[in-house]
Amino acid sequence: MSDTVSTSKGRGATSSRKPRPKKTLTRLEEMAKQAYETKKINSTINSDANLSLRSFKGVKASSNEPASMSGRNKASSNASSGSKGSGSRNGKSAAKKAPAASTSKPKVGNGTHNRKANNPSGNKQHDSRSASKVSPGFKSSKTHLDTESKQFAQKQASRLLTFAKPVTGVKGPNTKSGDPATKKLGKELTKHTSAKAKSNAASNKAKKQGKQTPGKKDIDSPAKKGQPLSSVKAAAAQAAPVVADPALEDCEEGEPLKRFTKYVPKKSYPNLEDYFNEFSFALFLEERLENDFLQDFEITWPKSSQEKALVVQMKSDSEEVKKLLPPHLVKLGRLPFTNQQPLMLTNQDESSVWYTYVRELDSKKNRITILLELYSWNKVPLPIREGNKHFKLLPCSAQVNRIMFAMTRVQNPKFIKLLLGQERIKQLNFNNRLQFTKETFNDSQKAAIQHVLNNSVTVLQGPPGTGKTSTIEEIILQVMNSFHTLPILCVAASNIAIDNIAEKFMVNRPDIKILRILSQSKEAQYNNDHMLGKICLHNIVYEQLPTDMKDNISKLRSGVPGLVSKNQYNKLLTTQNAISDRHVAQAQIIFTTNIASGGRQLKAIKELPVVIMDESTQSSEVSTLVPLSLPGIKRFVFVGDEKQLSSFSNVPQLEMSLFERILTNGTYEQPHMLDTQYRMHPAISEFPIKTFYNGMLKDGVSAEQKSWPGIAHPLFFYNCNAGPESKVFNSKRGMRGFTYNNKHEAQAILTILHKLIMDKKVNRAEIGIITPYSSQRDLISDLLVKDPIVNPTGKAMEQEMDKDDVLGGGESPGGSGNKVTINIVNGVFVATVDSFQGHEKQFVLFSCVRSNNENKIGFVKDRRRMNVALTRAKNGLVVVGSKDVLRQGDALWSDYVEYLETKGLVFDALDEY
Repeated sequence: MSDTVSTSKGRGATSSRKPRPKKTLTRLEEMAKQAYETKKINSTINSDANLSLRSFKGVKASSNEPASMSGRNKASSNASSGSKGSGSRNGKSAAKKAPAASTSKPKVGNGTHNRKANNPSGNKQHDSRSASKVSPGFKSSKTHLDTESKQFAQKQASRLLTFAKPVTGVKGPNTKSGDPATKKLGKELTKHTSAKAKSNAASNKAKKQGKQTPGKKDIDSPAKKGQPLSSVKAAAAQAAPVVADPALEDCEEGEPLKRFTKYVPKKSYPNLEDYFNEFSFALFLEERLENDFLQDFEITWPKSSQEKALVVQMKSDSEEVKKLLPPHLVKLGRLPFTNQQPLMLTNQDESSVWYTYVRELDSKKNRITILLELYSWNKVPLPIREGNKHFKLLPCSAQVNRIMFAMTRVQNPKFIKLLLGQERIKQLNFNNRLQFTKETFNDSQKAAIQHVLNNSVTVLQGPPGTGKTSTIEEIILQVMNSFHTLPILCVAASNIAIDNIAEKFMVNRPDIKILRILSQSKEAQYNNDHMLGKICLHNIVYEQLPTDMKDNISKLRSGVPGLVSKNQYNKLLTTQNAISDRHVAQAQIIFTTNIASGGRQLKAIKELPVVIMDESTQSSEVSTLVPLSLPGIKRFVFVGDEKQLSSFSNVPQLEMSLFERILTNGTYEQPHMLDTQYRMHPAISEFPIKTFYNGMLKDGVSAEQKSWPGIAHPLFFYNCNAGPESKVFNSKRGMRGFTYNNKHEAQAILTILHKLIMDKKVNRAEIGIITPYSSQRDLISDLLVKDPIVNPTGKAMEQEMDKDDVLGGGESPGGSGNKVTINIVNGVFVATVDSFQGHEKQFVLFSCVRSNNENKIGFVKDRRRMNVALTRAKNGLVVVGSKDVLRQGDALWSDYVEYLETKGLVFDALDEY
C-alpha cells in the first residue's frame, strides 16, 4: 500500500514542502560573519559573574552622610527598575527625608578610615595609599577583610598620606566658583562652624592640660602631618579652592611630582594580580592630574561587600556629564560612556580606589544607569555601608581604556613570565641557512635576524643610527618566508618610527599588501596627499563609501548637531566597519602605534603570530601591554635602546619600559646589540660611543662621507655667557609649575640658523633645533616665525604631536606645553629633546638653556637625555650653552666640556662658525 501525501493546509495536515536550503554566503558575507564573531570574542572581558542591570539587586546608598542601618533594611530594590524611575530620588529629595548632614559631627578616627577593609592584600605599592580616618557616622566594613589584608594595611598605612594631602594655592581640578556642590558644601561647613569652634577650643584646652579630646587624635595641621581630612572637608577640597603648603605642589619641568617619587617600578612581581594592582594605581595617579572627577551620582551597592558589582545613576544633562561628549554626538544618541570603559571609584580623600569597568549601561528619562563590575584583580571589598557623598568617579582617557582592557587579555604564559620577572627567559642560538635580501647587512644585524627566527622573545638593542629600520624590514621578510604566518604586526610609540618602516615596504616591496592604521586624532594629517596616504585604512574606507555617506561624514566633522540622523549615523558606522574588516583580513603587514593596536580594527583578527615593537624603550610598560595582549602571538620582538630616553610620566612607575625592566632584573641576558652606526660624522659620534656605549659601538661611515661644504667644524660648542636664564611660572590643574628659557641663547640660535641658511646653503628642512625645555622651544619658535630670513613669507607655525601612547598627554606640570609636540616653522623643526628622539637631521642646534650663579642645570644632566641630544645630527652639531655652568652642574657635562676643550671645539664667538 502506497503512502498518501495530503495537500491540505489545514491543522495537523502533512506538508509536502521541503525545508528551504540555507542561502550560500558570498565570500564577502562569509568574511563579514567571521569578523563579527571574532570581534565579539576579542572585545569581551571574561567574567565569572552572570550580571545584568535587570538581575542586579542591591541597596541604595544614602544621599546624606552615614547610611543608617534601618534605612538599609528597608531598602532592597532592583537596579534595573531604578533606571526606570525608582532611582530617581536625588540628593534634594533624600535630604528632605534624611537628617541634616550637620547633625552628624565629623569624627576623626585613629587613622584607619576604611583602609583596613579596603586594602588589597599582598600589594605593597598599590596599598600604600594608606589609612585615613573613619568616615563620620558609620561603621567601618573591616569585618569583611581577611587577616592578610589587615596585616598588610598596617604595614603600608603611611605611604598614601603624602598623596592624600590637599592641593594648595590654586583651584583644584573640579573647582567652579558657581558650582552647586560648592555652595551646598559651603552651607554645610557654615553650619558646622560654631560647633567646630567649641570643639577646637576644648581640644586645645585639653592639649594644654596634657589630655586628649575623646574620640579624636591630634589633627593639628593635617596637611603637614599627612593625615587625610574628614569626609566633609575632603568633599569641600574637591569642590572649592583650598589653601595649604605651597611647596607640596611646586614642580619643575621634567621632574616627576615630589609626592609621586615613591611610586617607582619594581623589578619583579609575585603574581599578575599584584602586577595589575600596582599599575592600576599608577594609572589612577596619572589620570587624576588630567581628568575631572564626577561627583553628582547615586550608588546602589550590592547586598554583600564581597560581591563584585555596583550600579551608579546620574543625570545625563548634568554639567559634568555634558563635558564628556560633544553636543552633536549626544544628538546622535551617543552616551558619554561605553561598554568595557574603565571608571575608577574612589573615596573623597582618595585613600582607597576601586577599579571598575562598564558592564552594561542604559539611558532613560534623562538618567544614565551604569552597571559597574570590579576588575578581577581588585582585592578591596566594596564599602557598602557608606553614602553617596563619600565617593567620586574618575573617567579614564582612551589610552587607559585600552591599557586596562589589555590587562584582562594577557593570557600567554611566556608573556606572563616576562611581566612577572622572576624567571630567566631562555634564548636559543642557531644559525639558519638564510638568503638575505641585501649583501650590506653587518654581522650584528645578521645575528639579530637569526635570533628572531629561533626564539619567542627577542630583545634587540639599537643605538642611534645603527640601521634598526633596515633590520626590522629584513626580520619581517625572513619571518614571512620561513613561517608563512600572516599578518605581521609592527608597532611603535611614535608614528614616525612606524612610517619609516612602512615607507621602505612601499618602495621596495609593492607586491606585499601593507596597511597603516592610525588613531582617530591623527587621521586628518594622513590624507591622500601624504606619503603613506594610499595604504592608510581610513583613506581606503572613505574612498569605498557611497557618496551620501561621504556627505554625512562632512556634516559630522562640522560639529553642528542635527545634520545627520541617528539612523544615518548607525548605517555609516556599520558600512565603515564592514569595509575596514575586509581590508584588515587581507593585509600581510599592519603598521600602527602601541595604543592604536588596541582599537576596534584589529579586533577582527583571530591571530597575530608575530609582533615587532620598535622604539621599545620609549614605550611605557603599560602601553606595551596593549600589543602584548593581542591573540595568537608566537613571536614578540623588542627593538630599542635603554641608553636613550624612556617615555615621560608624572608618575615614575609609568616611565620605565618593559624592555628596560627585563634587562635590569636580569631575566633577559645579553640583548643583541647592533654595533655599527651610520648616522653621525665621526667627530660627533666619538664622545657618545666612548661614554654611553663603552666603546662597543663603531663608526660605519667616514669623515669624508659626512663632510658638508663650508663646515669646518662638524662639532661646535658656542660658549654663551651673554646673560642668565629666565624662570617661567605657570599653573595648571591645581599645580604651580616652573620651567626655564634663555633669550640670549635663543638669539644665538637664530644667528647660527642665518649662517646655515645664507652662508652654508643648508635647506631649512634639513635643520632641527632642540632644547630640554618646552618654554625655550616656544621662545625660539616665536623668533623664527617673525624672522624675515627664516620665514620670509610669514607662514604660520605648524605643530605636530607624534606619540599616541603618551600618558597624561606628555605634559610635565612644570612645563609650558606638551613635551611631545614639535613646532615646525617654514620647514625648521623646533622641539624638546624628548620629542625629537627617533628623529634625525643633517644639522642640529642644541640650546642647553641653563645659566645661573648657583650652577644648577636640573634635568639637563639626565644621562639619557644628553645621549639623545648629542646623537641626532648627521653632518653638524652646534651646542649652545654656558660651559662653566654645565661643567659645575654635572660630572658628565664636565667630562664633555673637557673633551671639547681638548679638541679645540669651544668658541666664545660665532664668527668662527
